[in-house]
Amino acid sequence: MHPMRRKDRLLSEEAAMRILQDGEYGVLSLLTPEGTPYGVPLTYALEQGERLSLYIHCARDGRKLDCLKAGKAAHFVVVGATRVVPQRFSIEYESVMLEGTLCEVTGEEEKLHGLLCIAGKYSAAFDGAAYAAAAGKATRVLRLDVESMSGKRLQETSA
Repeated sequence: MHPMRRKDRLLSEEAAMRILQDGEYGVLSLLTPEGTPYGVPLTYALEQGERLSLYIHCARDGRKLDCLKAGKAAHFVVVGATRVVPQRFSIEYESVMLEGTLCEVTGEEEKLHGLLCIAGKYSAAFDGAAYAAAAGKATRVLRLDVESMSGKRLQETSA
């Protein structure tokens, strides 16, 4: 990842992690087999273990998987809070960008774990185990192993 030009907008790692944890969705960007960019908004779950990873799930076939066959490099963006400041011709925002390697989870134990992480994030009040067991056969689980992270925030000081 290129060094951030505006160091005054750089977020701490803790603030960037909060945005990732609280984010409702992110945009995954990959290259297609033809070499063109492909970005898709999707849900995700953060995993903080030996490495920082994201789990996502998808259908058994589709464009994401075609892109994954073409290359494993991936970029992921989560946008947190935003507020338009029309009188300053500006917008307040916070965002986190991740770069890393995308792979398909093939082990059944980790696949179930990934689905449980996703279910726990979006449906904590419901039985995630039942969902994961039912969805496991119809879905694929992908894991983005994060190699670099950069968070940024702009807050206008006067309105």
